[in-house]
Amino acid sequence: MVEILNLTRGNPDPAAFPIEDLIRCGEENLKRDGKTVLQYGQAPGYVPLREWFAQYYAVKPGNIFMGNSSLEIFHFITQVELRPGIRAFVESPSYDRANTLLQRSGAEIVDIPMEADGMDLSVFEKELKKGIPALVYSIADFQNPVGITTSEAKRRQIATWAQQYGFWIIEDAPYRRLRYHGIDIPTFLSIAPDRVMQMSSLSKLLAPGLRMGYLVAPEAMINKLIKYAVDTYIGPVLTSQGMVYEYLRQGLLEPNIEKIKKIYGPRLDATLASLDKHIPGTIIARPEGGYFVSIKLPKGNTMDKLLPRADGIGLKLTDGRSFFINPADGNNFLRIPFCQISPDVMEEAIKRVASILD
Repeated sequence: MVEILNLTRGNPDPAAFPIEDLIRCGEENLKRDGKTVLQYGQAPGYVPLREWFAQYYAVKPGNIFMGNSSLEIFHFITQVELRPGIRAFVESPSYDRANTLLQRSGAEIVDIPMEADGMDLSVFEKELKKGIPALVYSIADFQNPVGITTSEAKRRQIATWAQQYGFWIIEDAPYRRLRYHGIDIPTFLSIAPDRVMQMSSLSKLLAPGLRMGYLVAPEAMINKLIKYAVDTYIGPVLTSQGMVYEYLRQGLLEPNIEKIKKIYGPRLDATLASLDKHIPGTIIARPEGGYFVSIKLPKGNTMDKLLPRADGIGLKLTDGRSFFINPADGNNFLRIPFCQISPDVMEEAIKRVASILD
């Protein structure tokens, strides 16, 4: 029987979960503050945790919003800021679920093609002249799905336009701390804090089951989101937030990040090496961190051909068309998540992909 190899979701390796530390931290927080974290708690979240993030980002607690995942927070943003007749820009390709939320808002979604160093600014500028967006959604570091990191020059130009025209930059940064090579680039938030909403989560740095997302934004925007959140779900899950606060308070996050970098970094290197060996010349960008590498299928290969062939040899793939506002643009696009897969298994998976290409 052929072993099923799954190259669909970008899941962390369970071996990276700090289970014992989280058990202890959850118990300690419940003993100390159980009457708070087990009660209804209103948005924007557990006060000690908001204060921790405020100190980390050198902002005020009023600039921090906690939610049940960054995707939920983004949903709130789209509901507050977008509606039919309003424009929004998004990288092309981009995170499939973010695309879905943008489309559900009813806004006019404009996809800006990605280059090796971020969005194509010539297309961006042309679209600005056609109509100013309410927001621009960007995963600037190790982008999902391509792995591209937007250059500092492009970040500064987009930030300049945001200040000039008054649109929001939604900087989605779940992978930023997962840099395995190279040096960090200044964030959109650090360049233009008055026009940026930066959101992130603990899903990639601790565990996705915590459903822990947060937003750093101007206080006026935080207040708009609080009103929407209270009317939607009253407040987020404080028991998880209390556990995470205790974990952060004890200084455990940084050592955990270093541990998972040692797990994931070699897997990225092995994935790139396997692609170079078995499907040379197809890598779109060579990431220095994150969770994903993507390839452009050789001419003549399409998703319609690839997906049924993959199923036939025990290989699960994500349909590349789901990452594009115009699905046809992704007919020869394949995302490869590497974090949950050991180097030897990844090479076998890449071999199987190569075996079904024309």
